[in-house]
Amino acid sequence: MIIYGIKNCDKVRAAMKQATANGQSPQLHDFRVDGIDADLVSRMLQDIDLNQLLNKRSTTWKQLDEATKAAADAAVLVAHPTLIKRPVVWTGDHFKIGL
Repeated sequence: MIIYGIKNCDKVRAAMKQATANGQSPQLHDFRVDGIDADLVSRMLQDIDLNQLLNKRSTTWKQLDEATKAAADAAVLVAHPTLIKRPVVWTGDHFKIGL
């Protein structure tokens, strides 16, 4: 199991703690430390709809210009990984949001 997010995010920390309590050995992939690329976002979007993956309540989203918001796609998520809802979890065969 891989948990994608940001290490100081409360939801990511809770997911790591919950997975460990359930006897799993989760690995954290921190977007800021480990990075993110178009291939990873593309694989996430195969399992999660863009509208579900995109966090429109984030500070980053509110700071984007209207043209970028209107054209939001995988490239915008790669450029601004904090727009991805957290945590995204890879279970070994698919991605999902949360545990």
